[in-house]
Amino acid sequence: MLPLSYALRNLWRRRARTLITLGGVALISMLVVLMGGFAQGLAGTVRDSASNDVMILAGSAGEHDMVRSVISRGNAEAAAAGVPHALEVEGLRAVSLELHIATRVGDRIGLLRGVTDGAYLVHDSITVVEGREPRDEREIIVGRLAASRMDLDETELAVGRTISLEGVDWTIVGRFAAPGTVLEAEIWGRLDDISLATRRLDVSCVAVRVADRSQLGKVALWVNRTGVDYEIVALPEAKMFEALQKALDPIAALAWLMALLVLVGGVFACANTMFAAVLARTREVGTLRSLGYGPVAVAFSLLTEALLLGLLGGLIGFWIAGLFGEVPLKFPMGAFYLDLSPTIRLAGLASALLAGLIGGIVPALRAVRMPLPDALGGKL
Repeated sequence: MLPLSYALRNLWRRRARTLITLGGVALISMLVVLMGGFAQGLAGTVRDSASNDVMILAGSAGEHDMVRSVISRGNAEAAAAGVPHALEVEGLRAVSLELHIATRVGDRIGLLRGVTDGAYLVHDSITVVEGREPRDEREIIVGRLAASRMDLDETELAVGRTISLEGVDWTIVGRFAAPGTVLEAEIWGRLDDISLATRRLDVSCVAVRVADRSQLGKVALWVNRTGVDYEIVALPEAKMFEALQKALDPIAALAWLMALLVLVGGVFACANTMFAAVLARTREVGTLRSLGYGPVAVAFSLLTEALLLGLLGGLIGFWIAGLFGEVPLKFPMGAFYLDLSPTIRLAGLASALLAGLIGGIVPALRAVRMPLPDALGGKL
């Protein structure tokens, strides 16, 4: 077998061709990682937003869209007071009346949610990372991705700043995180303040966290019995987000399809480059065979060169892709980060190795199947 140093030396001797091939393979790896990270990040954000022990009591006309859902304030308060099996912590029930609003800053749309004290028990993924939650009039707390969702600079939503929403000036008193959920793109305020600012006498839903998720069925039964009076329907939060995820599945599938097309195109590009490299080295290949190196040894050496290019290009590609890991992307229901998990990065590296492997097989076979006299004569 030819030594590994021979393959490395050949790559160094043809630096221009090697750099071009490296750039192509790195691009393949980077795009596969980014497309895969987009698909996984989008699906994961929606999936992780759902809690298995939360029931949403929504208006019967808008059960899958909380912005359009409407329940009279009186009915919502009666339902919140009567709903059974709610989790209770230090005398506070995990029940929250909520008003969901699509708000604007100029032509930029944000997501505003009015909540009651129980919301922080219902949505337990919320963690205040700076400042505090709203306690006084016209105070709001913003999610980490709220600025990205509204195309605002982070400084515009910094704690202590004032922002005008719904014709009212609000003081930002805190920032919260809810990693991997749509909540991070929202702005929260006290329900009474949001209702007053928007002149709304209704709410969007009543969110309830049960003490044990096995009790969700009992809550649904209670709503079926009394919901007609309150004009509400019960919807487990997990099913609500499951429906949303199904609506977004075609977008994720398109991202994976684009990744596949990039990989296929990269394989052909790599094969073309390697094929040209082998054709330019026919005399060298013929000389190796005349010195006693068998077809397997020569083919293995050529394939090693392709795999080395694939490995190095893959490492460069997913390193570059990693630079985009903290770049948030927005979608109608919120915003999310690319999911550049080790699995996705390994997929990018594997795609680069696959491009090198498949791209190197054809020219390697072509080189060793060429008649020795033709190879020594430099015939193509």
